[in-house]
Amino acid sequence: MSFIEKTKEAYPELTAGLKKVAEALLINPIMFATHPAKKIASLIDVSETMVIRFAKSIGYSGFGSLQTEVQRSLLSLSPSNSQDNPSSSDPYSGVMETDSKNIAQIAHQLDWKTTEAVVQHLSASASVKVVGYYQSYAYAHWFSFSLNSLLGNTSLYHPETEIGISTSGKENCVVLFSFYRYALGAIRLAKEARENNNTVIIVTDSLVSPAVEYADFTLVIPISQKSILEKGPVTFSFLNSILLHIAKNNGKLSFVNPTSNYYITEDPEQN
Repeated sequence: MSFIEKTKEAYPELTAGLKKVAEALLINPIMFATHPAKKIASLIDVSETMVIRFAKSIGYSGFGSLQTEVQRSLLSLSPSNSQDNPSSSDPYSGVMETDSKNIAQIAHQLDWKTTEAVVQHLSASASVKVVGYYQSYAYAHWFSFSLNSLLGNTSLYHPETEIGISTSGKENCVVLFSFYRYALGAIRLAKEARENNNTVIIVTDSLVSPAVEYADFTLVIPISQKSILEKGPVTFSFLNSILLHIAKNNGKLSFVNPTSNYYITEDPEQN
């Protein structure tokens, strides 16, 4: 098995400290390939002993053997096509190319089985409440608007006017975005939704996110060490994949690009 498979297999049995090292490895393997254990420990705020213990806990003789496999794995990846496509003189297109690479890389790390289960639950839900605080509010707003256009039962939680989750029962879903540094208000609502026996779906950047303990389904986008501007394109792309599958499930692919409410509409002669 690869170091990724070994880490995921051992993950449920790891202590909280070892899980922190595991998350760091899955999110940023380059750090493990290029730094000694002591430096990695400093970067992720654990002890050097914890990093070494982690390597042994997933089946390696020590950190050195883990690092060798990580290096070998990274070297075996398909080379970037940057040589075929020299860096553009336009810095704006360069940003878009970086976003595209981030999306492609993270797509291979997502749990698509859990994502499919979430799609099925949302498609059959009686109601959906979407929650996002601070920088996560943008994701929640866009997702709730788009999902409501497909299901007609979705609303955005407004922390300035609402005081909690009022629905109860598994047929009602609460989708909650909780990214580092993990807003306390979002964690409180996740707990409240769980107590109301709602189906709680957490979209986060780590399995050790404090909201995860209240989740029925956890969708992890491994981007905790990315900047806010890097997180956006990856997160929206992931949400877009969910929305398109819900549209397909509900026979509403034709509603993905509605035109009835716009000045410019499709020309029927072109269809």
